[in-house]
Amino acid sequence: MHIHPSSPNSSEENAAVKIQAGFRGYRVRKQLSKPKSHRRHSRKMSAPSTDVSVKSVDSNSTTMEDKSATKIQAGVRGFLARKKYKVANEAATKIQAGFRGFKVRKELKQQD
Repeated sequence: MHIHPSSPNSSEENAAVKIQAGFRGYRVRKQLSKPKSHRRHSRKMSAPSTDVSVKSVDSNSTTMEDKSATKIQAGVRGFLARKKYKVANEAATKIQAGFRGFKVRKELKQQD
């Protein structure tokens, strides 16, 4: 699906594409690092699935796509949490600096 560059979700779309490309590259590099005999047996398992099928209801079985999605979500959530913390920390620093400046100016005014 292509989203017009002026749409508000285009940066999210670009981020998702980059994450997917990174993961696919990682998966290919991991596959290439395995011995050739092992690669032939696991090739069908690691190839991306293009058919739409109903997932089994068994809660113990998780597909590679589910695990990958969980990893991506955890990474994005961690990034957003760090970003939120950074913004809050910078805001607190500005408030502290403003108050300290006010306090020093008040003390200097009293000394005069």
